[in-house]
Amino acid sequence: MAGRRYAKIIATTLVVFFLAFGLITAAVGQEPNVGLLRVSNLEHPRQVAPSAKFSIVVDVEYAVRFNATVKSALYESSLSHLGSKLWESEPVDLMGGGDWVWTVDLTAPSADREWSLTVFAYYLDSGKWNYYNDSYRGPGFAETTIKVAKLAEFEVDLGTPNIPITIDNSTQSTSATGQVKQQLPVGEYYFITVPPLLQYENSTRLVFLGWQDGANGSQRTLKLDGDLKIVGAYKTQYLLQVSSIVSRYVNSSWYDAGSSVVLRVDPIVPVDWLLGLIGMRYVFKGWTGAVQSGSAEINITINGPKVITADFALDYSSLVVPIIVVAGILGGIALAIVRRRARLPSPIAEEATGEASITRTCEKCGKPVEEGWAHCVHCGEPLGPSEAVNS
Repeated sequence: MAGRRYAKIIATTLVVFFLAFGLITAAVGQEPNVGLLRVSNLEHPRQVAPSAKFSIVVDVEYAVRFNATVKSALYESSLSHLGSKLWESEPVDLMGGGDWVWTVDLTAPSADREWSLTVFAYYLDSGKWNYYNDSYRGPGFAETTIKVAKLAEFEVDLGTPNIPITIDNSTQSTSATGQVKQQLPVGEYYFITVPPLLQYENSTRLVFLGWQDGANGSQRTLKLDGDLKIVGAYKTQYLLQVSSIVSRYVNSSWYDAGSSVVLRVDPIVPVDWLLGLIGMRYVFKGWTGAVQSGSAEINITINGPKVITADFALDYSSLVVPIIVVAGILGGIALAIVRRRARLPSPIAEEATGEASITRTCEKCGKPVEEGWAHCVHCGEPLGPSEAVNS
């Protein structure tokens, strides 16, 4: 009995297995061989000149269970109103998964227009070419529009007026709102230059920061493939000038508008070289100019050009004692000279004591003259022969 029961279970299991296998095989046989086929990307110029030659790159993503045959085709107009076929690829056998890329060479229409195009990615199924129209396995198509016109508008926006912008060999200043606009031939490369720095006489300058698309240089080359706007930016800086008789605090630097700057000085600064050796020093008195403060440290906001003076005064108090000492020495020397002169005898005294030989009197001025002089040493009168000699 047990053997029969086991045999029945095995037989039932085999029947269920083969039925399930048949159902799965039938389901697989009804599914197409291609699990995914979508137009993932189209690369082309946004605008082309009439009758210009250009290319479209068609990128098709695929996932194939076994070998499959696919192709691509390009039509004018939209999906709902397809026009003439402009291009069709050769069939390609694919397996596995990945991307297949076609490059399509086209010629633009001869007149200005908005040119609508539709691209398909087809797979071969039972002798027919199909495409997926759902977002899960496709879509197997993509629509795009290309502008056909000779000129495109090129705009440079710097956000600041009166900035010179050079496009190739033409220079134009930005408007009151900071833009320059030009109509230029499409499909050409253009060399754009803006000034890296603009300095004005009022101690203000503009510094170029870079472009919104990430480029930093003040010079760049761009291809105009349609209406194009590029945005750049400048920052404003102001000059801060600090003057002082103490050279270490003299400074002239540029700072960004709105930034904060801390200025700090030492309350007492020794004088350089010899005067510093004898104790002379500068004493801080305060800040004058754009800032009025007696604090040795100040914080200022750079909201415009600023001229500030760090005022110091010379402190002579350390020289009082040396001056007194020198004055005393000089006074002592002078007193000694005076006393020495006071001890010297006068000519009249010498005559009275016989220590000098004065033998005559000038007849003109009446003053005594020593022997041996031919003229009076007092008035210059010629003297005659000696009349008397003192013994």
